[in-house]
Amino acid sequence: MKDDFRYGKLKYISFILLNMACLIVSNYLAYKLYLEKKNVHFTLSNYKTLILIMLLIDLLVTIGFNTLKLVLRRKSELLPCLKHVALCFVILSVVLFSLRQGALYSRATVYLAYSIDFALLCISHFIWKNILKVLRKRNKTASALLMTTDRFAEDGIFELVKARKDLKYLYLLKNINVTSIKGIEVIKSVEEVAAIICWEWIDIINIYGVDQQMIPEKLINSCKDMGLKVEFVDLNYRIIDVKTIKNEDPKYGALSFLEGKRDVPFPIRRVYWITETEANLHRGFHAHKLNCQLLFCPYGAIDIILDDGKEKRTVRLDEPGKGLLLMPGLWREMVWKKSGSVLCVLASEYYDEKEYIRNYDEFIAYDREYDTEVLEVTHITE
Repeated sequence: MKDDFRYGKLKYISFILLNMACLIVSNYLAYKLYLEKKNVHFTLSNYKTLILIMLLIDLLVTIGFNTLKLVLRRKSELLPCLKHVALCFVILSVVLFSLRQGALYSRATVYLAYSIDFALLCISHFIWKNILKVLRKRNKTASALLMTTDRFAEDGIFELVKARKDLKYLYLLKNINVTSIKGIEVIKSVEEVAAIICWEWIDIINIYGVDQQMIPEKLINSCKDMGLKVEFVDLNYRIIDVKTIKNEDPKYGALSFLEGKRDVPFPIRRVYWITETEANLHRGFHAHKLNCQLLFCPYGAIDIILDDGKEKRTVRLDEPGKGLLLMPGLWREMVWKKSGSVLCVLASEYYDEKEYIRNYDEFIAYDREYDTEVLEVTHITE
């Protein structure tokens, strides 16, 4: 709740006041529709204490159960409002039973008041959200949030600036002790990210250099609830440095190493290597739909020919301290330039033949948008 209030401020307070106004109006309508027609001994003045209790409970439920979470971006208000009203009713029943005050009020009126309150909440939230949306569009441009790792943060910021995106926040998929990178504020928690997306009208989450399976499930569910568009910034490939420590005495050689989560921006689910090769060997000739890979050559020299359907580029792996990060949607061919060269591959996915594209014509026709049941994902274009 504190994150919602921090980033929502007056908007958050306006919804609290709106909830209370709906509750007051619903009680008045319930009195008019039921008690006056029944001509019973209950009067409106008798209900002042009850209404105050209901308002206090309403406020406590809003804050304690955070029933306004994601309210600006929720697809539907039916279930959240029903949850809010149901919690208020249950707590009111417990309070009246504990104080033995239930007989002082008409139960039918309370039932009717909360029924009307539910309808008013759904309608008023819908109207108020759209009013705020219209006011916001007049004053602000579309804003974005970048999700990446510390290793790729600066590259991701550069790509978004180049694509003329209004980048406001940065969420790193790993805790590091920095508050900003390149002037962009770094957000520390998933809850805070969700609050920012909701209350600061973040229109697009951009993902750079990471596997979609690294995204926290909480954030996935929040994005799904808000119907948020998630875009993968075009990375395609990136040459990275593999940490290498050379011994002072050359006879002891050098030590190269990669560390999961620190150096590899995806979960490693498969590792394989190709050995006992001859010079001029050609392998590969395929693309992946989901698989992210990190290639390195601890011995020898291998050319990696990359094709994104528009142009071809060649990257030579010829030293242990050089790695090549490949994202999905790239056609690749490997050419061994030296006999006995070794190719090592770290992959983000388990082997699945359906995930391969082995026909070049099918690759050209393939829509290289990430396809997932959880998030609607498209590529950013310059």
